[in-house]
Amino acid sequence: MTPQATHIRPATDADAPALLELIRIAMAVYAHRSGIGTLLDAQLETLDDLLEHLHADHVLVAEKEGGLVGTVRLVHRPGNDTAYFSRFAVLPSLHLNGVGSMLYQAAEDHLRECGVRFIRLHTALTNPLLVSFYRSRGFRLIETKTARGYPRGLFQKQIH
Repeated sequence: MTPQATHIRPATDADAPALLELIRIAMAVYAHRSGIGTLLDAQLETLDDLLEHLHADHVLVAEKEGGLVGTVRLVHRPGNDTAYFSRFAVLPSLHLNGVGSMLYQAAEDHLRECGVRFIRLHTALTNPLLVSFYRSRGFRLIETKTARGYPRGLFQKQIH
């Protein structure tokens, strides 16, 4: 691996402080670009909340030059054929540089190995770059709600 290479791996408890900061930075930019004027659940998460998710869910991180540059949380319970794709975050300075694509592919590969049939996720419909990112990977919009004060779409993809 060259110093410029990005490595995808499962998150550990030791990653939690840096991971929390990464999520807060990326979600603030996501909210701004999506025209969301309120704090997101992801921005309100505490270190204890994050540690609980690290133990209960499958969290991947992208690491580059020794630092965390991206993450995704996969919520999947045994016996359920659907997983939820959440807390997808990449440092803003690395947007459109392939980190998100690598993270997404690693997440889908993991879920496929676990026998998951469907992936679901929410995103702001006012964020055309993310909507396009998900649609280009085969997701389709299955529901729209505005309860959080902005148009939020539920997307789904079948992987098996």
